[in-house]
Amino acid sequence: MTFRPYPLLTLLTVAGLAGLVWLGSWQLDRRAWKAELLAEYQATEDAPLAGLDALCTGEAAPGRRVDLTGAAIGAPYVKVYGRNADGAPGWRWFAAVSLPDCAQGEAILAEVRFEPLETAGTAGLARAEAETVERWRFERPVRPGPFTPARGEDGFYAFDPEGMAEALGVQGEGLSGAFWLAREGGGPPAHIAQTPPERHAAYALTWFLMAIALIGVWLAFHIKTGRIGLRRE
Repeated sequence: MTFRPYPLLTLLTVAGLAGLVWLGSWQLDRRAWKAELLAEYQATEDAPLAGLDALCTGEAAPGRRVDLTGAAIGAPYVKVYGRNADGAPGWRWFAAVSLPDCAQGEAILAEVRFEPLETAGTAGLARAEAETVERWRFERPVRPGPFTPARGEDGFYAFDPEGMAEALGVQGEGLSGAFWLAREGGGPPAHIAQTPPERHAAYALTWFLMAIALIGVWLAFHIKTGRIGLRRE
């Protein structure tokens, strides 16, 4: 039996396999994370409307609908890059809403407007009129990742409690970091709905199949060149 693979080619193949397997495993982790988030939202579908005091009693949960009747919501606003319920990119406008004394934080962000990118202005702080919003829901703020841009002239790209509190003039204990209030859109947030768990599973399968294909190419090349075979030399 002949087994004399090219060392450098084999080393590069092993490195490529490691990368493909890692990408597939990462997509499986993303699938599990998205499935958990969806389960959280589905668990709150039939829950009664909550007030901001749910933050004090531990009843606040992602997706639970919130009634802000009587709450004072007004300018100024901060803009956060995101997507609307249909998945269109743009700027989400948030205002500060005062929290009850029992809650952690002085105020919580409440989404009051969505501005599509094609009509977006250039000001980071807007003072236009908010849209009429009938209902909100608790949502986990978008946290910065390794590739999240820093705050720009147009607005924020992730939750920045210190920077947003300063821009909104929130004093005291600052903004609540556990949740913000998203406009009710009839489903989970766009970052979950646009890439559901099933799509991450498909991505993982693609990476794993590419790894198998790479092994096949490596093996076929060495068989063709006589470096691997069943014949005795």
